[in-house]
This record gives sequence, C-alpha cells and structure tokens, in this order.
Amino acid sequence: MRYQTCSIVRQFLVASYEFFTPRKSLKINSSQLLPKRYNSRSGDLPLPKAAILLQNDKQATVVLLGTVHFSKKSIEDVSEIVQVLNPNAILVELCRQRVSLLELDDKKFLEDAKNFDASKLKEAVKGQNFVSGMLHAMLLKTYADIAKELGVAPGGEFRRAYHEMKKIPGCKLFLGDRPIQITIARAFQSLSVYELGQVLYHLTTSNPKPLDKQELERYKDKDFVQAQFEEITRDVPAFKKIFHVFVDERDKCLAYSLQECVLDNPRVLAVVGMGHVDGIMKYYGKMKQEDIVPLLFLPPRPYYTVLLRKGLRLTFYFVLFSFFYKIIFG
Repeated sequence: MRYQTCSIVRQFLVASYEFFTPRKSLKINSSQLLPKRYNSRSGDLPLPKAAILLQNDKQATVVLLGTVHFSKKSIEDVSEIVQVLNPNAILVELCRQRVSLLELDDKKFLEDAKNFDASKLKEAVKGQNFVSGMLHAMLLKTYADIAKELGVAPGGEFRRAYHEMKKIPGCKLFLGDRPIQITIARAFQSLSVYELGQVLYHLTTSNPKPLDKQELERYKDKDFVQAQFEEITRDVPAFKKIFHVFVDERDKCLAYSLQECVLDNPRVLAVVGMGHVDGIMKYYGKMKQEDIVPLLFLPPRPYYTVLLRKGLRLTFYFVLFSFFYKIIFG
C-alpha cells in the first residue's frame, strides 16, 4: 500500500509543477467560455489535444495548455500554439521564488541532480521552519530523482514559453502562481499531528518504481489524473487536505491571475500543469480580489507546533546541562 501511494504521489508531481494587483473583477458570460478541445481548422484555432480554447470573443482569445512537467511533447505543444495564436501575453504556472527555472541550464541541472546531497538540500530550504523545510526538501529530492530517471529537467515547457515570448515583439510573460513557500506552509498547517505523521510516514518509507517515459503522456488525460487523485486519497485520507492547498487553492490563484492578464492583453496563452486545467476552467471569470487575498496569508500556527518547539528547546537545554554537569562533577 505504501509503495503504491508513494508511486502515485511522485507521478502526481510530474503532472501538476505574482502578480496580484488591485483591479476590477473580470465579468464573463458563461457562453463566452468554451470548455472543449479544438484540434481542427474548421473555423477554430488548430490546437494540440492538450490545449483548450478557454475564451474566444471580442474581448480576448485565451488558450489554456495543460502540460506534464517532464514531457518533451508538452514543450513542443507550447511552440505549436505560439505559432498559431501569436500571443501578446504568456502566463506560466510559476511564482517569483521559482522564476530562476526560466534560466535553468538543462545540462547543469541534470548534472546537479546526479549529485544532489544534504548540503544542497540545506541551502534550498534555508529560512523555512523545520517541518516546512523538510516537506520542501522532499519535494526537491523527488524532482531531482525524477530528472535522473527520465533525463529531462523540470519546467521545460515554461522555459520554452519564455524563449518564445522573447521572439514576439511586445509580448509579455506573467507569473501566475502563488509563492511556493506560502503553499507549503499552508499545506503543513492544515494537517493535524496524526495526519502529518501519516503523510510523512508514507512518503519516507516507500520506494516507488521508476517512471516510464511512455507513461507520462497518460497524465494529459484528465480522467486518468482524477483517478490518481481518488486512489491517493483513498489510501491516505490526509492527502485530501494537501491537494486542496496544492491544487484547488492554486487553481483559484491561477484563474485570477489569468483574468487580470486578459484585461490588458487580447491574445493570451496560459501554460499550466494538467492537474490545474479543470480547476482553472471552473474558476475562470468568477474570481474576485477578496477571494484571493485570504489565500496569500498563513493561518495561525497549530498549537502542537508551539509545543514541539518548546519541547525541542527544553530537550536541548537538558542535554546541554547534562553535558556540563558531567564535566564539572565527573
């Protein structure tokens, strides 16, 4: 059971991988939203199967591309849509804390992934509290392991979007995601002591099977992704809370960011993980600033984190006292 759950979680990370300024809310009629796929030239944009024409009216044309973060096909999908749409804005599922991914050297990342050690983990989680840092470290370690297995650096579709943007005069790149540290902290604080232990136990005691490159494309099927979610939460119910923070809350943030982007740009391409497509379709055109602001703050720390911190401090003092006591009194 632990083996199966951890395997699914790793594959979920493959499938799913700030710009909040006060503006008026975007109002769109439901008839303007087109939640279906277009892959022919019969009067519509010829888009890849993983893309959705989210809006197409006098106000704007918005294409939503669902990607798999380690898929070479997803990278090519970005270029294909850019050639057809010629966007004047591209929104990516990144935040300022992850913007360095756009300048990532693929070869260097793969070399670093092969030598990913404790010192690199420590540097990556600097400034975070113990548990949030540990969760972030496991996330980074997972991406490094996947990169080693597949020989592909993460976020290639975002880098392709960035480079395509630079080729188009006047085109702008927007960072649509919530800061990753807020997401990790909110996920951690949503769990009880038991749930946190349950999640950490499953993530640290399992040895998942290697990923298959051919199997990656299955994560572009939203029904398959949904089935994976259901299987994970059935095996480990605590993941429901984590997915709510990592998926549903971020869907709202991404949808709001896309709304803001469309206000000033009539042709927009949004590049996001496949796991966010349904949520963005659900929330697009409906989000207001007052809906988003609460998602950018951290809830009060659970009482057990305060007790844990005090317990660790007292333990440290006790060990220190015992050490000096033995030195002085033998």
